[in-house]
Amino acid sequence: MRDSESAVLGASDFRVEEARPRDGTVLFVVHGDLDLHSADELGDLLVGAVDRGALSLVVDLADVGFVDSQGLGALLRGTRRLGAGEGRFRLVVPAPEIRRVFEITALDRVFPLDSTREQALAGAIGEEGEPHHG
Repeated sequence: MRDSESAVLGASDFRVEEARPRDGTVLFVVHGDLDLHSADELGDLLVGAVDRGALSLVVDLADVGFVDSQGLGALLRGTRRLGAGEGRFRLVVPAPEIRRVFEITALDRVFPLDSTREQALAGAIGEEGEPHHG
């Protein structure tokens, strides 16, 4: 009985904070595991932000301990809705073990991976359609 209780508690540790650091850019800070149990929630948030007019999305995975194929799928869903373009979708992935997931799946060629939130925000396009420089 204890194991099932902790599994439920573990699943509830997933949360996403949303911020708008500047017009046109939405920042999502993800906490917990990005997996089968949480992927749909993140995917819906990404798609919703684009549908509300976001020009660029930055997803901060610095506080994510695990990403599975469902989590990768949610990120792909967000980038597909946003469309192609330099600086439109950026990921903050400082942890080598999480970065490795993107490298193994060759998704490091799909998503720009930044080590810090500041780098990602600097590379994201703003309302003027160009990367932010300062």
